[in-house]
Amino acid sequence: MPFPQHPRKHLEKPLFTATDFHRYLARRQGERSPRPPRSVVLVFGRRWKKYLDRRFRGKLDPRTDVYRVTASVGVTRLGPGAPLVAMVIEELAALGVRRFVIVGLAGSLQPRVRGGSLVLCTKALRDEGTSHHYVGSGTFAHPSSTLTASIRAVLKRSGAPFEEGASWTTDAPYRETVAEVRRFRKKGVLAVEMEASAAFAVARVVGCESAALFVVSDNLDEHGWEPRFHDTSRPLHHALDIAIAALRRGRPATHR
Repeated sequence: MPFPQHPRKHLEKPLFTATDFHRYLARRQGERSPRPPRSVVLVFGRRWKKYLDRRFRGKLDPRTDVYRVTASVGVTRLGPGAPLVAMVIEELAALGVRRFVIVGLAGSLQPRVRGGSLVLCTKALRDEGTSHHYVGSGTFAHPSSTLTASIRAVLKRSGAPFEEGASWTTDAPYRETVAEVRRFRKKGVLAVEMEASAAFAVARVVGCESAALFVVSDNLDEHGWEPRFHDTSRPLHHALDIAIAALRRGRPATHR
């Protein structure tokens, strides 16, 4: 059975686009569409709301859910998963955003990559459904090499230790198996997450750059699952600083 169900779907034109949706909203609300910053960091989950509200007090645009960090860089918070990240990238790209950096959590598949470690994603294994509606079949989706290089340079200047390599993107976190962990670990895949391959594919189709920086929140191997989510707040905040600095092409706070 082919996937998607309609063969070569990625070559067809959609019935309506995110631009059409924004035009509809503008007509209904009687105002022009908002203009978010050209670069946006994507963060995930409820844990971020209090931190972002405190750090960027008064800078949230309720029309886009983007906190304006500078004139050119913003941060937005969304739920996890490939379909939602695809929608957010589509809708923000239609408003003029041109660069996206994911800052999220990932599970480690490699013994040396422990909880709290930073992982710069250089390619993502496409084990989710969303990317296949945007680009043709293939094993990996790739981030922007330029944007990834910018993050790498900031990481090195900051002194933060990090790993770089492939991640495995899946829609089914509660269906990760020992067989998959063994297989992908042997192939050198560093981590597992839920968004990167879709984000890379969608950004490519809408003409944007994208990249991903992950914090390891848990470890997976033949012996089971070791969660370390409670130790990720500080490295996540540092990863956000790294992403913002890369988008500003500046220098982040020194790693502590």
